[in-house]
Amino acid sequence: MSLEDFIVVPVERSFTAVMGLEFLAPTRARVPVTPALLGAHGAVHSGIYAAIAESIASTGTAVEMVPQGFMVSGMSNATYVFAQVTEGVLEAEASLHARAEGEWLWDVDMRAGETLAASAVVVIAVRRASRPARS
Repeated sequence: MSLEDFIVVPVERSFTAVMGLEFLAPTRARVPVTPALLGAHGAVHSGIYAAIAESIASTGTAVEMVPQGFMVSGMSNATYVFAQVTEGVLEAEASLHARAEGEWLWDVDMRAGETLAASAVVVIAVRRASRPARS
């Protein structure tokens, strides 16, 4: 069983692509700030930070666990925004903080240049897969 067995929507048509997320590694990514990512206040919408954090934490977990017959899914996500970013590129990196049977805990920092724009704590559920998403 491979990670590709669980991909139902082609990546280029997924929310990840719409948001502009570019993976540099399973736990590192960047997102160009575009007008589509801005909230009414003119800065990156807080939900974008949460989506980035969950995307890379899920992927970091999936690359190890899916080939072993497990599925992964976001369980909780606490994202804190520290800076109002209006342009440039967001760079994100996830660090595995702890793993237990059934859950992996990730810390994710998102920066705009040298500025820490947001930080998240994400828990990813790890469960035995019953079948691949595709038949």
